[in-house]
Amino acid sequence: MGRAILSVAAEFPGLAFVGAIASAGSRVLGRDSGSLAGGAPNHLPITSNLGAALKRAQVVMDFSTGAATRENLHACRDARKPLLIGATGFAAELESEFAAAAREIPLLIAPNASLGVTLLIELARTAARVVPGFDVAITETHHREKLDAPSGTALALAAAVRAERGGEVRISSVREGEVVGEHAVRFTGPAEELCLSHRALERGVFARGALAAALWLAPQPAGRYGMRDVMGFKTVT
Repeated sequence: MGRAILSVAAEFPGLAFVGAIASAGSRVLGRDSGSLAGGAPNHLPITSNLGAALKRAQVVMDFSTGAATRENLHACRDARKPLLIGATGFAAELESEFAAAAREIPLLIAPNASLGVTLLIELARTAARVVPGFDVAITETHHREKLDAPSGTALALAAAVRAERGGEVRISSVREGEVVGEHAVRFTGPAEELCLSHRALERGVFARGALAAALWLAPQPAGRYGMRDVMGFKTVT
């Protein structure tokens, strides 16, 4: 995702990158981030020093693994920097720390920053409310190297459905090939089926959504936000 974000950065002239961060053991440390993303050199080397980058940053995007989420959250909270978390697979007990951080900084949790997926979640929420008697099932497919299953997006879809009708929502996960991401929510009733789906054709859709969300988040007051807020659905807490 870091490479995807850098590859579409030119489409967002309102943003300038001041840091590109990788883990301390990463093989790409020291490399030019622009060249690594497949573009022209941008003279911004990849480092593991988040603290130094935070001194200049106005908003931070975290697409690391879920294991690094707590450390990045604490660093941004201490530095009073808005944070967009696009990582998935973080520990459930972080919810209390998210709540505490959101009282001090703007915090946006985005398991999927695609604007299309955000709309899919809203459509699933609406369908769950309108056809409460229909059975519901979610299927998701991703590339074979994706570590977490179900995906963060599938869990967000299930949470949206449960918020309207309660109960459990069955999720089926598939890991194969190089599939970027596919999600479908099926509502099945007597003699009819409603299928809501989204297919990502390349990672640029997530990168563009994340950059748009970062621009939106930077001037916001402290609070917890989601992609719904970026699109105007008003869910700030």
